[in-house]
Amino acid sequence: MERKIEEFIKAYMKSDKNTLKVFDKPAFGEPAMGISHGDDELYGFYKQHIDPQFYKLPVEWLEETYGHPFDAKNVSVISWVLPQTDDTKRLNREQTDCSTMEWQMNRVYGEECNRGLAKALEEYFKEMGYEAVAPMCSEKFSWGDSDRFYLISNWSERHTAMISGLGTFGLCDGLISVKGKAMRCGSVIVNCRLKKTTRPYSKYNEYCKAGDGCTACIRRCPAGAITPEGHDKEKCVQYHKEVIAKICHDRYGYDGYSTCGLCQTGVPCESRIP
Repeated sequence: MERKIEEFIKAYMKSDKNTLKVFDKPAFGEPAMGISHGDDELYGFYKQHIDPQFYKLPVEWLEETYGHPFDAKNVSVISWVLPQTDDTKRLNREQTDCSTMEWQMNRVYGEECNRGLAKALEEYFKEMGYEAVAPMCSEKFSWGDSDRFYLISNWSERHTAMISGLGTFGLCDGLISVKGKAMRCGSVIVNCRLKKTTRPYSKYNEYCKAGDGCTACIRRCPAGAITPEGHDKEKCVQYHKEVIAKICHDRYGYDGYSTCGLCQTGVPCESRIP
């Protein structure tokens, strides 16, 4: 079953769905997949750490979607990483104040591909008779704030990837995955006990070299939102709204959702685990 799921993901990403559309280029390179179990203690830890009333456990996503109880021991979470293409990373590496238009379109059409994959995998499981849900495609997915954190969601794709053995966090809050930090990730929860992926790390930031003196993402951040103490999410978001949006309008004639992402390129963890 695990091999079939991986083949499904890879086949989807080889299809014409994997595109930046306006550039007639693929949005992502070769994907990577990991699997975790619904009763993994880290899901419970994240629920308490992020917000017990807001963040949903895998079993809670299924229960709220289907309206009946589930056994967390029988629940699995399939997580994947979709790396930016070498071309998109090369172009973005040269930027200093704002990401390229290719990077902006990846946030729009690449994410459209990512969500399409999630929905397709959800339907794939349903056709086999398994109850499944893709949180990021659900009407129950939402954003908010908590007493502890600014801007949280009730399901985190990066945290799910970390639990599923795909990577650990960096100083800038990005996930340093097996495909590097320049990537997007997604997941589907299914009522089926699959073989989990072994986590080859024990610390949440094990792959980050900031503790060894690396300051690459700090130097790459045009907002000054990354320091040796970590990532100031509010300062980062404010820069997106006030600066990146204006640059995109003036430079590209683009007024849609805008993002930065410079801390994901031109760094040692761009495409690999350092």
